[in-house]
Amino acid sequence: MKAFIIFLLSCGFLVGAETDVRVFSPVTNQINEPSAAAALGLRMLAWAVPSVVAFGAGAVEPVAGADSRTTGACFYVAVEGRAGNVGTVDSPWDIESALGGQHAIAPGSTLYLKGGTYRHADRRWESPGFAIALAGDPGQPIHIRPMPGHRVTLDGKVEVKPGARHLRVWELEITVSETAAWNRRVTAGGLKVDGPADLPQGGLNILGGADSKFIHLVIHDMNSGVGFWRPAVDAEMHGCLIYGVGSIGPDRYHGPGIYTQNETGTKALTDNILFGNYSTTIQAYGSSRASVSGFRIEGNIAFAPVKEGDRQRVLIGGGQPSRRITAADNILYEVPLELGYNAPHNEDAVVTGNWVVDAGLSVNRFKTVTESGNTVIPPGSPRPDRPADIILRPSRYVPGRGTLAIFNWARRSHVDVDLTVLLRPGQPFSIVSALDFFGKPLVAGRFDGRPVSVPMPMEPRTGNGEFCAFVVLPGDKHSMRVTN
Repeated sequence: MKAFIIFLLSCGFLVGAETDVRVFSPVTNQINEPSAAAALGLRMLAWAVPSVVAFGAGAVEPVAGADSRTTGACFYVAVEGRAGNVGTVDSPWDIESALGGQHAIAPGSTLYLKGGTYRHADRRWESPGFAIALAGDPGQPIHIRPMPGHRVTLDGKVEVKPGARHLRVWELEITVSETAAWNRRVTAGGLKVDGPADLPQGGLNILGGADSKFIHLVIHDMNSGVGFWRPAVDAEMHGCLIYGVGSIGPDRYHGPGIYTQNETGTKALTDNILFGNYSTTIQAYGSSRASVSGFRIEGNIAFAPVKEGDRQRVLIGGGQPSRRITAADNILYEVPLELGYNAPHNEDAVVTGNWVVDAGLSVNRFKTVTESGNTVIPPGSPRPDRPADIILRPSRYVPGRGTLAIFNWARRSHVDVDLTVLLRPGQPFSIVSALDFFGKPLVAGRFDGRPVSVPMPMEPRTGNGEFCAFVVLPGDKHSMRVTN
């Protein structure tokens, strides 16, 4: 029986199972939706997570491959893999043939990537990058994820093709290695590198992806961020880190963290952390010919923009009237929130529970607006007369994982954080700074039920210690840390 349970865990039946997360409020003793806040300690806001399955990162090693026609089968990819292999752990495929749909992978299966750096061979600016062309079925998505405990880096662009759908893409790192030596200069319009250097633009370009979820990705240091387009109906980006995206042109700064449009269904951007990006943090925008409707933008954290470009806002709106817009519980530091752009009017929006500090909030030309519970502190305004405000949001898909935002009004070197809504007594965990996700954890150990002292980074990006974002990770070691 134990072996059978481990097989289910390894093949995606129980790992990160999608759960209808509801919240118990210790204030009201009622069950509320995830956006409800519970007042804890120093005005600590937290969202509880159900105890589904808890295990340490890397604790489960997947079993060998199965028949490609079998729902729930596991297949494997490695840097040294070959298209002619059979896709087992000992005979893995190469990444291009596996992601590109050259093998029969049944809906409900999991494609595991072994640790390492997968460097796309085409290093030109216009490189097409890695193509994802897999398709699951409703209720039986195909999972693409690292083997437990392995760090997987895709070096180059990643494009989700129009026919791809019903996917769950987990915990991959996407970057362009040449960016470290690039001066970030581009021609007007951001169309080409300015100078003799060449490198891939990079980014995650989602051209298909209906009913897909992109979970806990780390996307950083490249020209292009995430393009999340209209065909990705009812898709979600959740818990991703997006930073170091963009470039500098003679006309303006380029490269939004997330650039997105939507028409039907609801596109969700939830609990992502964005910082250090050169252009618009989130740009849900389109001309009069493009739709910007049906968005749920909730629980995202944005801070430390590249201020020289003066383009750091979260923008939701364009030239066509927007409708069905929800912007709730976002935490923005030095990043404005703007709903509505140059359309003559917009229809309906819900704007609740947002924190906007050292920036402004504007809602423009909406016929119907539900607006409540927003905390807006303009630049230069007095700070709250309390030591700290702490916002902890559990992952929707991994028990024990969560994002943590701290407003450190008192500028203390450490802030105590209550993690009881996230962790069980005795559960191993670590806390890492969003500014150094792959670095050494700031805190690590076993949770003993007491508040955890979190050190605050004192540097310009954090307002000299006034604000920072963190990720709480379950397990004995940092997930995505091991490379082999």
